[in-house]
Amino acid sequence: MPENPEHPDAAAERRDRHERRQHRLAYIGIAAAVVLGIGLLAMAFPVYIDDFDQYGWQIKCGTAYVGDLTQAAASHPPGNPDAETTYVADCESALLFRRLWTVPLVAIAGIVGLIALVKAATSSAHEVLHTHHE
Repeated sequence: MPENPEHPDAAAERRDRHERRQHRLAYIGIAAAVVLGIGLLAMAFPVYIDDFDQYGWQIKCGTAYVGDLTQAAASHPPGNPDAETTYVADCESALLFRRLWTVPLVAIAGIVGLIALVKAATSSAHEVLHTHHE
């Protein structure tokens, strides 16, 4: 049984819907890439605590990628240089806080970007196959 040819307006509407979907997926992918870049950049910035060492330098704890607690371990609170207390716990807390918002941000942006990429590729392939099938 022969198939009914598709009405020209219906084919144009289908192409228009496909084009709008491709644009939407492209915008989502671009937004995900920007958020991913911001998250990775935020992870690379150094993490500091609000205290200063004995030389007047702000205590640096490393980055969200790699913590560096040497300055925090060598520094003691002012007025008590022989104390066992150092700034390591404060640095660990600051690093944890940075990681708590950057790691999920990067993960979600990466997943959304990957989904947008796969959807755009499969949608495009489906449209090409559907066009050649007619």
